[in-house]
Amino acid sequence: MLFVSALFFLFLVTLLLARYAWVRREVPAARAVAAMMAGISWWTLCYALELLHAFEPGLVPEPEAMPLFWFKLMFVGVCVLPAAFLIFVLQYTGVRERISPRLVFWLAVEPVLVVTIALTDGLFHDWFLAGFTSSETQQFKGGPAFWLHTLYSYLLTLVAYALLIRFIVQTRVYRKQAVMLLFGGMASSIANILTILQALPESLQGLDISPFGFMVTAVLMLLNIRKQGFLDVMPIARSLVFEHMADGVLVTDAYGRLVDRNPAARYFFEYGDRNLERGLPITELVPGLVDGGQVAPEIEANGRILSVQRNLFHTATGKLRGVVYGFRNVTDLKQIEADLREQLSNNEELRHALKEESIRDPLTGLYNRRWLDEVLEREIPRALREQSSLSFCLIDLDFFKRVNDTWGHDVGDRILVALARLLKDGSRKHDVAARFGGEEFVLVLPGLDATRGREVVDRLRHAFTELDFGPDGPANLTFSAGLAVVPDHATDRENLFKMADRALYEAKETGRNRVVISVPFS
Repeated sequence: MLFVSALFFLFLVTLLLARYAWVRREVPAARAVAAMMAGISWWTLCYALELLHAFEPGLVPEPEAMPLFWFKLMFVGVCVLPAAFLIFVLQYTGVRERISPRLVFWLAVEPVLVVTIALTDGLFHDWFLAGFTSSETQQFKGGPAFWLHTLYSYLLTLVAYALLIRFIVQTRVYRKQAVMLLFGGMASSIANILTILQALPESLQGLDISPFGFMVTAVLMLLNIRKQGFLDVMPIARSLVFEHMADGVLVTDAYGRLVDRNPAARYFFEYGDRNLERGLPITELVPGLVDGGQVAPEIEANGRILSVQRNLFHTATGKLRGVVYGFRNVTDLKQIEADLREQLSNNEELRHALKEESIRDPLTGLYNRRWLDEVLEREIPRALREQSSLSFCLIDLDFFKRVNDTWGHDVGDRILVALARLLKDGSRKHDVAARFGGEEFVLVLPGLDATRGREVVDRLRHAFTELDFGPDGPANLTFSAGLAVVPDHATDRENLFKMADRALYEAKETGRNRVVISVPFS
């Protein structure tokens, strides 16, 4: 029912536009526009009545001997449109200033035949209506007469489009409005083609959206044609658009003096004792509009942020006639953008925090095994590529189980944190210290061979033995370490672990508190 209500609304609007054009029928092309509006109005009315009859059969009766009466009668309006549109374009582009009765007669032949065939379809023949695709969707299937009519209509429409395109290429003064007319016509054609080919979304299957497409054409036509030799629609364009649009509009003459403004512009710029008085320079009325000789893309007015657009319009000789400034309130949009930027920043911080949490050991703050694997996957190929060394050291606290059993796990955790801090503070910026698990730690020392790597670990080992854990903690703790080097001992992560672990085992077996360098497998 909402669709039907929209059709009735379009019927009333187009009927009013038809009357408006007919009142100005002395103007060239006005009668063609009135015929187009009347055709659209009749189309939408009959289609609305047919749909209403389908919903409420008793409310809108149809002759029993003529099923789909309103649907067939709708083609009176359908057939008028292509011919009326072509006549309008002929006059608009100046191809024919006056339309001869003979041309009108020949253009009327096809509509009369089609309407006659449509109204008599099902009584004497089945040339026009070939049925429906299904009882549920009620998608219209055209017969041969329908498709011939469609071909004829689009031939007329294509001729009109070709004339409009040629006019756009040749003219300068009316190019903008002609382009809008062309796009408006294409919008209506696309809507009609989608309906005929049944290419609409499933929710619109069985409905004809053509009236809405033609409505776009009609409104654009009436809003854009000027007085100079064409249909006078400036009053209605001003009433429907200029006075009621949400964007502010200021119009100046060639010297930058205000000549017109709409209510939205007054709402934006008239506050306090400030008034938009005609004749005053726009630079005085709108501070900040021009900066360094250039129009500012955005300005602030009365706590609002307004985006600015400027359009120049010229006379037929190319002389500047005036300037139209458009102002759109983008305050809410800017706030949304700011909120989005803040949200993105927060999301980035959260993502970074989550990543850090996922690669950090919660007790010691060192990197965990997951990050260690990523580091080795990156650093081992780099060392091989650059033909440099990489020392990899496995560290294990000596007799740490005895410490936990004697002093408790709290003291044990304190010792682990202390060793982690020592490894982190005692290594270079690009070295990586990680907790491998339990009381095992790892050092990755890029650029250091076995000798220099052992020196670093020995220095840390001596520093660890000197740590004081107070009266409630053990003294003179030690750790053992196994060292393996890329590429001397291994060229991949798995074998590097094995070699370092083998060296660590040897350090444990030979007395602990020492660093053992791995030797290749025999």
